[in-house]
Amino acid sequence: MQHNVRKMVLVFTVLLVAGLSGLFLAIAEFNRKYESQLESLGKMQQRVRSLEKELDLRNRQLKDYEITRYRVQAFARRYPLFDRIAQVVFQKSREYGFHPRLVMGVIQVESAFNPKAVSHRGAYGLMQVNLSVWKDELKIDRRRIFDVEYNIDLGLQILKQYSLVAKGNIQRALHLYNNGYKYNNTGYVLRVNSVLFDSDVNQLSRFNLTQPSGQP
Repeated sequence: MQHNVRKMVLVFTVLLVAGLSGLFLAIAEFNRKYESQLESLGKMQQRVRSLEKELDLRNRQLKDYEITRYRVQAFARRYPLFDRIAQVVFQKSREYGFHPRLVMGVIQVESAFNPKAVSHRGAYGLMQVNLSVWKDELKIDRRRIFDVEYNIDLGLQILKQYSLVAKGNIQRALHLYNNGYKYNNTGYVLRVNSVLFDSDVNQLSRFNLTQPSGQP
C-alpha cells in the first residue's frame, strides 16, 4: 500500500513538473510573441511619425507653391508678358529640379524680366546667358537667344551644371552662375533670395512687362 502511494506521488510529481514546464514554455512563447509585436508596433509608430513629417513637409511645399502661383496669376493680369515668362518658368523649373520662385528670382536680378536685355559682358536675354562662354558647349542658336522659352531653358541648363558642381549647394551654384569660378559675390545671392513676391507689387512697374504676351 505504501509502495503504491509513493508511485502515485511520483507519477503526480512528474505530471506536475511536465505541466509546469509546458506552462513555462507557453508563457515564454507568449512573451516572445508579445515582445515581437511590441517591436513591430514601435516600428509602425516610427513609420507613422515619419510619414506625418513627410506629409507636413509636402503640405507646406504645396501651400508655398500654390501661393506662388496665385501671386504670379495676380501679376499676370496686370503684366501680360509676365504671364508667359511665369508659365515657362513653372514648366522648366520642374524639369530641372528647381523651385520656380528661385528661377524667378534669378531672372529678376539678371534682366529685370526684360527678354531683350544685353549686358556689357555679352550676356543675353532673361537669364543673361553668356554667349561667348556657352555657345559651343550648349550649341546655342544665336537667332533664338532672346526667345523666352529658349533663353530660360539655356539658363537652367547652366544653373543645373553649376548645381552639380556645387553638389546641390544652391548658394554656391548661384555664385558660380553669377561669376563663374572668379569670385563669390554674396550680394548676388542675397538679391536672388529677396524673393520677388515678397516685394512691393508697385516695384514691378519698372519691369518691361507691358508687351503683349505673344511677343518675345
